[in-house]
Amino acid sequence: MSFYTVKVCESFSGLRGGDYHFIIEGNKLIHISHYGVISKRDYGGVCYDVDLSKIKGKTVIRVASSNQGLFSIVDAFPAEDLAVDWYARRRQELPITIINNYELVHLSGKERLFLDEWNKYYRVMLNYIRKEVIEKGGNITSTPLVDIHIDNDLKYPASFLIPYSENARFMSLSGLTKQIHQIWIIVRILRGFTSISLDLYFEQSSYGPLALIGSYSLWYEFDLNPHTMCRGILWYTSDVSPQLKRILSKAMELKNKGLTERLTLRPDIVFTYAKDCNEFMQNPAIKLIIECKNTDYTYWEKDINRQIKPYVEIFEPEYMLIASLKPVPPYIKRDLQRYSIHVIDNVYPGGLGEQELIAYVKSALGYL
Repeated sequence: MSFYTVKVCESFSGLRGGDYHFIIEGNKLIHISHYGVISKRDYGGVCYDVDLSKIKGKTVIRVASSNQGLFSIVDAFPAEDLAVDWYARRRQELPITIINNYELVHLSGKERLFLDEWNKYYRVMLNYIRKEVIEKGGNITSTPLVDIHIDNDLKYPASFLIPYSENARFMSLSGLTKQIHQIWIIVRILRGFTSISLDLYFEQSSYGPLALIGSYSLWYEFDLNPHTMCRGILWYTSDVSPQLKRILSKAMELKNKGLTERLTLRPDIVFTYAKDCNEFMQNPAIKLIIECKNTDYTYWEKDINRQIKPYVEIFEPEYMLIASLKPVPPYIKRDLQRYSIHVIDNVYPGGLGEQELIAYVKSALGYL
């Protein structure tokens, strides 16, 4: 190995433990792999032998994360310092918004096209969430990746900072955009009923609802899987109502018939009469279920038979709604209406479905 070569290793951990190195070239961020050759690669990560003469005088931007998620601070230091111990590097800590100043050159053409959607839909949703929750003295807690975007207005989804795999970026982005759409819908619904400060904790399998609206409780990703619902309440209680036993029995029956691939009972948004899990154990009646879809219809078409229709059969909600960001074919809407499943599409800030969604929820809850 020559004097001018340094080894830089990175893991295949996405934004849960990975740390990635980019070189500033004008207005571009170029991944370190562009300046070296792979010296080692396995299932855990990759090492590059980097020619220091190619990056001399340039600046490294290091993006890091832990198993809890992405850090909101990045490190900047002279490229020559890659050759010295971490603690000897002349590091400057910068906010993650620094990436807004640069172009990520490793993105595919498809990902660059997605940035139009990012700006049209998701950044606008995040701005609304900040305005209606944070700026009005409220609080919101979600997954670390979503929290990064609520706290920072980013030109790129942070998922795009994963340099080693377009598939890894897609998987991360899919979860991120789904959650942003869900959270925006919930905040938008709540703002249709109240102007008070909101304190929202988005948690799966929670023991309590996200918010109360009159006589109803609003739950996020309400978990009715027997082993995990309400933080595992069925493991330590035998006080289960006949109605809930019937729901769980029906779910198992459909699974055994092969009508559902998995026993995954976690509707996106649920309105119940019960104010907490203990009440729900005795009165599992559901007023309204809202399933949020943020991708083209072709991507979730299969969910109709393996998820949405089973929800209607299992839970017997008084109202069942699909809130779709993208347009849904009219014949699909008509077919689903036969099963008492209503579809509202173009549900995004300023979209034709935004006000229709609020009106539907108010009507279902008896406010119109």
